[in-house]
Amino acid sequence: MSVIKEIYDVVKDGSALASKAGAIKRALRAELKLNQKFLKEIERSEVIDNDRRVEIIHMLEIQELAAAVKYEIPYKAVSRKKITQELGEKYKIKRLVGADFETLVESLYLMISYLKKDFNNKKIDLNLRLINIYKYNAALLELIT
Repeated sequence: MSVIKEIYDVVKDGSALASKAGAIKRALRAELKLNQKFLKEIERSEVIDNDRRVEIIHMLEIQELAAAVKYEIPYKAVSRKKITQELGEKYKIKRLVGADFETLVESLYLMISYLKKDFNNKKIDLNLRLINIYKYNAALLELIT
């Protein structure tokens, strides 16, 4: 096999990976933006009743997040960014400073999927959970853009 053929194959594989990473990034970004729209009332600290909180929980999308977790996407190819000190302070998630894109995707997926299944649990503060989901979603959106 010639050196040129080997280089061609490597470049071809790299461009295919970049194309797939771009598609994954677009799908995740669209889902995160949609979730941000559902969480607008939470972001603005509006007074809402428990029924509205439950409606918001049901509207939250996790299809792309679930696929990212299930199929082990090439996280580094999608985003190499990490939660910086500034981002941690901005969203008051200092415990995540240094966390990478993969950690944030998995954490957000688990938070939303758990809440979708156990929203009727009286021991859960739905407002606090939605605030945390908003913070993680917003931070993840910044890492992916």
